[in-house]
Amino acid sequence: MDQHKIKEIALAATEANDAFLVEVELKPNNVIVVYADADTGLSIDQIKMINRKIEAELDRDVEDFNLTVSSPDLNKPLKIWRQYKKNVGRTLKVKFQDRQAEGDLVEVTEEDITLSIPGKKKKDPATALTIAFADITEAKVGIKFK
Repeated sequence: MDQHKIKEIALAATEANDAFLVEVELKPNNVIVVYADADTGLSIDQIKMINRKIEAELDRDVEDFNLTVSSPDLNKPLKIWRQYKKNVGRTLKVKFQDRQAEGDLVEVTEEDITLSIPGKKKKDPATALTIAFADITEAKVGIKFK
């Protein structure tokens, strides 16, 4: 299977359903996993429509495949700029330049992100930390338990 072709098909399918493509994985035995998301969250109906549109473009008679369309779970790192933008206001755990930081994502620009890092004590003010996208090795949405 041609991963480039599948990615193009998945991109068109997500855009046609008010969503955006995060990643396409082509695994052994023609297992295709498409990760999509939407600015307001991806609905089951959107997932079904994206799946149907991709399946309609691929021919099982030529090459059999197994297709899964999903939104990325919290264990998957953020991959694209639009995911960062969608998660403004949420806590991120970011690895960068042999360091790690956790804080609330307060701003996303084309070049970097800004986290609000809480002080060591409750009375201490939060500090802003700006990290360039080029320096980020991994960023995941953090889970807060209240």
